[in-house]
Amino acid sequence: MDIRVKVNNKETVVPSGTTVTGLLASAGYSSRVSVWINGSQLLSGEYATRVLEEGDFIKILRLVAGG
Repeated sequence: MDIRVKVNNKETVVPSGTTVTGLLASAGYSSRVSVWINGSQLLSGEYATRVLEEGDFIKILRLVAGG
């Protein structure tokens, strides 16, 4: 069964049981990102265990070093 989530304001369909790590891998993101779900930032250690739910609003920001 698939669920619908919004990733960076774009509706996306993912398989039920998909974790944040799975979403990042399928979307081609590296591990150097910051992930927010429903307005709360996740710790990178939570990516492998946080299962996406129907209607989640996900914001993925690439981390950029600079000065």
